[in-house]
Amino acid sequence: MDRSTKNILVLMRYVFLFTGFMLGCGSAEQSPSGILSPHDFAQALVELSVIEAAQQQQALPAQYLQQPDAWTADALHRLNTDSAEFNRSFRFYYTHPEAMKKALKEADRIWNQK
Repeated sequence: MDRSTKNILVLMRYVFLFTGFMLGCGSAEQSPSGILSPHDFAQALVELSVIEAAQQQQALPAQYLQQPDAWTADALHRLNTDSAEFNRSFRFYYTHPEAMKKALKEADRIWNQK
């Protein structure tokens, strides 16, 4: 697993560990340039959560058995982003609880549609 993928996975864990704290404070703000919209960030969270779960269960699709990190890169590419933009966005949403709350609600909506 490459370094950027590990960073993404670690950051995603923080989202779910500190959600309660983040929902309790802060104010809504607009996301700056270079940051994923709440909807796009939510889509990335859902996609990357599925990928992380599959990797932990060693249930990778056949085309990713030799290069498991390629699945993450492919997912981010399909979402028209990359690990650098996702990481910037994660840091933004992590430090802006109201924006994170909006993104997590959107992630929940996306998850329940699948």
